[in-house]
Amino acid sequence: MKKLVKLALIVGGIAFAAKFVAAKKSEWRGLTESEVREKLDPWLAGRVSDEKRSTIADIVVSKMRERGVLREEG
Repeated sequence: MKKLVKLALIVGGIAFAAKFVAAKKSEWRGLTESEVREKLDPWLAGRVSDEKRSTIADIVVSKMRERGVLREEG
């Protein structure tokens, strides 16, 4: 019985994590480049320097552009 409970908890945790990741992906999908940068800026502000913030934002935007999830501005 304990094994079934552990298995149920593990499966539930995995399902929760999968739903969370899917929700985050859909939240970021379809944003423009400026919207992505605006969303990243406050989150990175207290964690890294201004120079690194810009570099990280450039990397994130380029990866999103490669995957085709950025919406064109205008």
